[in-house]
Amino acid sequence: MSVSVASNQGPSGNSQPMRYDPEAVLDTPELRELNRLAIEEFRPRGRAYDKNCDIPIENIKALHERGWLGTTVSKSLGGKESNLDAEDKATYLQALRSIARGCPGTAHCYQVHNHTMWIMEKLGTPRQIDKFVKPTLKEGLLTAFVGSEAKRRHMYMMNTTAKKVPGGWIVHGEKNYATNGAHMGFAIIFAAIEGVKDYLDNHLMVVITPDMKGVSMDHTWYRPNGMRAAPSPVITLDQVFVPDENILSVPGAYPRGRWQGKYHLGFTANYLGTTEGMYGWFVDYIKNKGRTKDPIIQMRAGEVRIALDSARASFHRAISSWTDGDVTRSELLSMAAKSMAAHVAFEASHKLVHAAGSTALFDEHPLSRYIADLETHVLHAGHDRTAQIIGSAELGEAFDSTLQR
Repeated sequence: MSVSVASNQGPSGNSQPMRYDPEAVLDTPELRELNRLAIEEFRPRGRAYDKNCDIPIENIKALHERGWLGTTVSKSLGGKESNLDAEDKATYLQALRSIARGCPGTAHCYQVHNHTMWIMEKLGTPRQIDKFVKPTLKEGLLTAFVGSEAKRRHMYMMNTTAKKVPGGWIVHGEKNYATNGAHMGFAIIFAAIEGVKDYLDNHLMVVITPDMKGVSMDHTWYRPNGMRAAPSPVITLDQVFVPDENILSVPGAYPRGRWQGKYHLGFTANYLGTTEGMYGWFVDYIKNKGRTKDPIIQMRAGEVRIALDSARASFHRAISSWTDGDVTRSELLSMAAKSMAAHVAFEASHKLVHAAGSTALFDEHPLSRYIADLETHVLHAGHDRTAQIIGSAELGEAFDSTLQR
């Protein structure tokens, strides 16, 4: 699938470029079918996955069969070649948004996996692509991208260590929130090189597989209130030997390449899609209950629609900005879109639950799951910190627009 920048004829008849349209892909058969799949199949399965924090395996299989597990991967490898470095910047994000309308947990599994595959192909050697990317695509496995740790002082400063030894590295530490760990083919783990202080030089990406000696996972740890269909275990790395061929790129490649800034819009898409899914269900519920003439309900529906339209506009503006070449500006716009989508999600949750009434929270309905998923997932990023970073930029102070927290 490809999305191109359209052109039109100006007053003098000259061809003039039009702004990149990130909404165009929404009207393609693939996206329409994915949206149907999310609402009609993924959403009804949600309660069962939530019960035990199970990986949404049926949903993942459906995505694999339709090629969505290779959305960010190049067409030469059988993917859809959609990411912020590609011509088609929107398909990946709009697909994530569509999946979140039905199951936010599945959308997060998809998001983490596609982020991992994107950077793996972009920075990986031909041997690494053959060893990790191709088999994962073929087998329909997921991938994990794990930086999170307990008591981490800074997003790029790791407690997990990597010590150079002949032929490779000894990696030791504990990582948490390892989304997709239960069904992963491989994971990219962040570690700090022993003896090097500056994170721009000590930040190392190591590729591990579940069968490596010293790698273990605690699948019982992850028991949150929401996002339970995106199981994210703890991974323990007990003196794991990682061969040199499993080191992705060079030390500092992740922060120096500003990769974290490329991922803001993935979270935006999930927050926005989840809120849209909740709102769409609410509208149908109110219609089926015959309560459409209630003026208070009408007002709440209108308020949420206005807020969603604002969040969508911010989301699409941020996607479009990545065609302009000003990376820092795009990062700031993406952060703003992410924060707006988060605030709209919280506001909509409050308004819709009061308008729908307590019966709407019964287990037979998905509303309580939407709310729990939003309350949990929106906390992934520090939105006060986001506002501070944007404010620093406005005031001419130093800032880092790649940071989540």
